[in-house]
Amino acid sequence: MKKTLLLTHEYYPFKGGIANYTYSLFKFFNREDYLIVTDQKEVKGNNIINIKLINKFIKPSYLFSFFKLKKIIKDNKIEIIFTPNILPLGSLAYFLRIPYIISLHGLDINLALKNRPYLSKKILKKAEKIIVNSKQTGERVKEYNDKVELIYPSIDIQNNIDNNKLAVLRKEIKNNKEIILLTVARLSKRKGQDLVIKALAQLKDSNIKYYIIGQGAEENNLKKLIKEYKLNNIQILNKINDEELQYYYSLADIFVLPQRNDKEDKEGFGIVFLEAGYYNLPIIAGNKGGPLEILNNSNSILIEQDKQEELKEALKLLITNESKRKELGHNIKESILKFSSSPKQSNKLKEILS
Repeated sequence: MKKTLLLTHEYYPFKGGIANYTYSLFKFFNREDYLIVTDQKEVKGNNIINIKLINKFIKPSYLFSFFKLKKIIKDNKIEIIFTPNILPLGSLAYFLRIPYIISLHGLDINLALKNRPYLSKKILKKAEKIIVNSKQTGERVKEYNDKVELIYPSIDIQNNIDNNKLAVLRKEIKNNKEIILLTVARLSKRKGQDLVIKALAQLKDSNIKYYIIGQGAEENNLKKLIKEYKLNNIQILNKINDEELQYYYSLADIFVLPQRNDKEDKEGFGIVFLEAGYYNLPIIAGNKGGPLEILNNSNSILIEQDKQEELKEALKLLITNESKRKELGHNIKESILKFSSSPKQSNKLKEILS
């Protein structure tokens, strides 16, 4: 395959869908076949270079990194760039004037076309390939470049749960009667954690616990809402690592991520739905966007986005109906098993880079 430069802000162990998606694609490559350049200091390795990619005090913001990257490309005989970021890293790839591939995930394309439409269209048009994580995103960019390849996100869960540790955590967070609700997502307005909090305030069920796992700008607003409604049964956990996360998935009874309908910030796919499905969790989700390539009315409850009453009724149904939870949990597990494994998706990218 061509010697590849992965140019990215986000990469494991950085948290987030783009970081996980990109890591899943590249972790099966031979180390000598690619080089990672990132500004995330926690990303370490013998084929990783950490540099400051953006400087907000100069124009263009990537000017200094441009010259550093030219030297890195020459010294390492780089033949192609892969970046999961259209602006500004796609700009860097465009002006470096070597072949490049752009990977798009939903929200990024809409924001780029809004903020820098002329440049964004030029970047898309010149790309060797555009990798998308959903059919919806693919349809969005075909008018600018028809060399589109669909590579769905995948999960590669190493199920190494310690049963003793699981039993201890179960005693800490759950009694026999309690129903555990779980959301794993960035804490943003679009994800809709606040909608779940408001629904639980209406249900007033003392046998429910709700765990919100994630980080983001909405954390303080969510905490204020929890305090306002005096809901002691809700916790925000923002320092859960991948190993710990599997225990929360295992103990949960319902996964809920209602999402909001946003014209620009749309859900690209939703890797967490694959993860929840792996653990047989019944899912409540919004009825628009990329997740519909995983979810349907037979394996989840899809609600009209921003409809508080629909969310409340969906929660009430699953909280009180164990057989419905089991039915949906079984169906979503069957659905996610149809998606290709991480190694297969990685091989697809290798073929594109050959």
